[in-house]
Amino acid sequence: MLSALPYKIKIALLTLIPLIVAITAIAMASTQQTKKLANTQVLSFENQLIAAKKEELKNYMGLAYSAIKSIYESEHIAKKHAKQEVYDTLKNMEFGKDGYFFVYDYNGINIAHPRKPELEGKNLLNFQDDNGKYLIQELITKAKSGGGYTRYLWDKPSGGKSVEKLSYSIGLDKWGWMVGTGIYIDDIEKGVIAMKAKAKLSTTNTLLVTSMIAITATLVIALIGFLVNLSESKLATQKMRNLTHKTVNFQEDERKRVSRELHDGINQLLVSVRYKLDSAKTKLKKRFPNEDVSTVITDADEILSIGIQEVRRISRDLRPTLLDDLGLTAALESLSNDFSERNDIEITFDNNCQNQRLPQEVETAFYRIVQEALTNIEKHAQTASHVILKIDKKRNHANLIIKNDGIGFDKTTIDETNPDRGLGLRNMIDRAELLEGFLTVNSAPDKGTTVIVNIPL
Repeated sequence: MLSALPYKIKIALLTLIPLIVAITAIAMASTQQTKKLANTQVLSFENQLIAAKKEELKNYMGLAYSAIKSIYESEHIAKKHAKQEVYDTLKNMEFGKDGYFFVYDYNGINIAHPRKPELEGKNLLNFQDDNGKYLIQELITKAKSGGGYTRYLWDKPSGGKSVEKLSYSIGLDKWGWMVGTGIYIDDIEKGVIAMKAKAKLSTTNTLLVTSMIAITATLVIALIGFLVNLSESKLATQKMRNLTHKTVNFQEDERKRVSRELHDGINQLLVSVRYKLDSAKTKLKKRFPNEDVSTVITDADEILSIGIQEVRRISRDLRPTLLDDLGLTAALESLSNDFSERNDIEITFDNNCQNQRLPQEVETAFYRIVQEALTNIEKHAQTASHVILKIDKKRNHANLIIKNDGIGFDKTTIDETNPDRGLGLRNMIDRAELLEGFLTVNSAPDKGTTVIVNIPL
């Protein structure tokens, strides 16, 4: 399949396919890198928020311990009264919208819970959150070890549903109590989700921009390739035109040389022979007046006359001397007169640029086109009685019109795909196109035929 493609398309594919593959790989790598960077940023953002929350919790717990320290460490207050005072102090301490302090003993029995007083006195050691975590046990364990953080799910007072919470707990070992406080971190989760959405949008935008760059680059390279191909095609066409032009000029020069050789060489020899025969005929009549020897010489003279006329015709067809010596008008008038004499068809010739010569290559092309057109009329337009031949110069164009009133024909018969199409019309078109002009043929059955040639000067 690829082998059937033109070389230009193969070269374009060899250029574009690696480019598209490279840009696609870059786009995928860029997208992957953007995702990785976005995930890193989200994780860093989350860690920073968690660290800030932990520091905030630690500060709240420090404030709470400072409020109960004098009571807890006093040796002069009875233990029962001291516990009551600590209970009252912690139960009434709040911060923010949902911030409070809670107390459990090391056995898991709730001692104080400002937001859920119904839990007080209950053993919650084996209580599990929605994820199955034994959060009370973990809080007590962290408290016994000198203080620590615990993450779990708990009902948010202002929200009424279980959300993620971060707590910090310390131990009052002398009483066997765990004191804790916490901050709901669902806002962090919302921030992380929002940041992930932004990161996804950024990744999508990166992919979109990369795709646009890829498409633009592909189109630009395709356009450049098209322009280069167009330029190369124009250059090749121009080179081919120049080569053909040189070839046609060479052919015309060769025709001119052969025509002159025929006219000045062979034709002169034949004329000389004819004069010799006339002289011989005269002498033989004088010497042998009673013998009919002149018949043979007369026949030879007639044959020789036909030969001279044929040589002159071939010489004129190859390259009419009138075209070089007197110009296109004289050459076409001579061609028209010969055509009318042979076919009894009237030719009306109109040339509005008789006072100035057209470029030699244009005159040659017009002459050859008229010559071929008249030949076609002679062969195919038997019913023609009148031919109009017109040369018109307008600004920077020269126009040639050849019109006959013959039987005409169906234009589809001269289509390039028609195998019966002759070389004559193709040669006429080539001569016009060689000079960057064009040739059109208008015809229809019983409507005659018109050939129009336009050549830029």
